[in-house]
Amino acid sequence: MNNRDRTLDIAKGILIILVVLGHSIQFSFGPEWLDSEQYYENIVFRSIYSFHMPLFMMISGYLFYNSNKKDFKPLAVSKLRSIGIPMLSFLLISDSFLFVRSLLDSGVSGMFKSFITDIFTGMTMWFLLSLLINMACVAFLTRLVKNREWQYVVMILLMIAGMFIPDSIVSGVHKWMYPFFCLGYILKQLDVNPYACSSNFLKMSILTILSILAILWFDKETYIYTSGFCILGKYASQSFIDIKRLFISLVVSYTFMQYAHILANVKNRFTDTIIRLGQMSLFIYGFNIIFITYFAKALSFLSWNIGFNYIVPAIVSICFIILSYYLYELLEKYSITRILFLGK
Repeated sequence: MNNRDRTLDIAKGILIILVVLGHSIQFSFGPEWLDSEQYYENIVFRSIYSFHMPLFMMISGYLFYNSNKKDFKPLAVSKLRSIGIPMLSFLLISDSFLFVRSLLDSGVSGMFKSFITDIFTGMTMWFLLSLLINMACVAFLTRLVKNREWQYVVMILLMIAGMFIPDSIVSGVHKWMYPFFCLGYILKQLDVNPYACSSNFLKMSILTILSILAILWFDKETYIYTSGFCILGKYASQSFIDIKRLFISLVVSYTFMQYAHILANVKNRFTDTIIRLGQMSLFIYGFNIIFITYFAKALSFLSWNIGFNYIVPAIVSICFIILSYYLYELLEKYSITRILFLGK
């Protein structure tokens, strides 16, 4: 605990709360709200989605720098254990209906094929898969290209190349996460402090205003889920969207990190709890996907549709966070559940 960066843990803790809140806004009001996609226009939802996953990926890249100093084999084993196994466990539970149906229709081989297909083309655990893809990409790149400056050139060229590769079902989000992971990695490699302005009132005021304006600029077209990443056939419009997304994410992320650093300097029970949630973030993310999957199915089965309000997602989020906290403590007690769900 004493050797950890409190700011990064605070940031991860708040970010995972925002993930839960965003999912609650999206899935808490029944099938009509979900099918209409009105949540894309909600200001809280837009604010969260303008930066939360890009910043999570930047922090992951930042932390990966020290891990990448290991030899490749122990590095791969470590990341497959800490991320890959929990990802597969969460996926197996969240999409169990799909796998059971495949088993009944096509037998064990059909279920296995469905499981493999869901890993690489499904959206269920896309972020954890992106983590593994980005880690593998940077690990290979930094071993093939020894010169630091040339590493940066190759990273940039790969990002640009991704803009000319057609988007598949989920490749757009993976390509979008790549520059943020690389940026976090480079920041740590250059020993650049990502929260250097928090003590300067004028700079914080300017950053806060810029972030508010950036969030207001964020619209339905800007979501990676709605507009993709590839610029083929729409060079000017898609390039503008990709650059706009990048600008908004970086401005809001940088500002967010300043406030996280301010909060990290406050040591009390509240900040300790946020830090603890940050350390649980991978589990909370995976468990939340399972929770919202079955929660949405239950609402659909009951045909429960209610008008939008902020009380319902707030209550759902608070109850879920509390449940996750104590479930994590329980799973940590047993070696098999530590391996399957906590990556330990």
